[in-house]
Amino acid sequence: MRPRLLAGWFLGACAGPPPEGGGAAAPGDSGGESAGFLAFPLAEREPFQTVLGVDHDPTVQEPGIDQLTCLDHHGRSFPHCYDEHDGTDYILHGGFEAMDAGSVAILAAADGVVAAAEDGHYDRCHGSLETMSVDCDGHDGIANSVILEHEGGWRTLYWHMMEGSVAVAVGQAVRRGEVLGRVGSSGFSTQPHLHFELQAADGTPVDPYAGPESQPESWWCDQGELDALPGDCP
Repeated sequence: MRPRLLAGWFLGACAGPPPEGGGAAAPGDSGGESAGFLAFPLAEREPFQTVLGVDHDPTVQEPGIDQLTCLDHHGRSFPHCYDEHDGTDYILHGGFEAMDAGSVAILAAADGVVAAAEDGHYDRCHGSLETMSVDCDGHDGIANSVILEHEGGWRTLYWHMMEGSVAVAVGQAVRRGEVLGRVGSSGFSTQPHLHFELQAADGTPVDPYAGPESQPESWWCDQGELDALPGDCP
């Protein structure tokens, strides 16, 4: 996981290898109209209208304003994505005030088994005007998080949870819609949000959104219209 300097000022990211769109089949795909198997991973939609998606631009930008150069699934640049972002960020409107009021539950996007769970870390990391990066007030900067493994070795990652909110343990089987934790700002994060990431069995990040810069079929059960939040599964 590497920090993004300017991009991190907006949110921060849990970054892995550069994303690659398309080519892989989702679990359960039988060649039908949709390969989708993911439901929206948050219990509420209204507080999450701001979304930053996966970057499909293969160019690695230099630190600074160039890091805002990116391509989301529909071919748009910042504020729809930022450089080398491997997941989708759903920002909690109202920031820390909304988090302190109870935040929003993070849900399993699909049936799976808990492959990793991390809790107990400071959850009020924030942007520093002095460094233009992330400040965790002297704490370790590790994200509270959950990773689920699904049929076929696919994984979903849920990052930046509130301290003490992780509700599952390694090895536990979970069903789609089960609560995993709550939205926070732990780890490399400048404000409360969920970093949601889909990975293939080989660890390659995959954009769940279909589009001209991504794959033709969505990994969401119901992707919805452009800029709409994904729907639930049948």
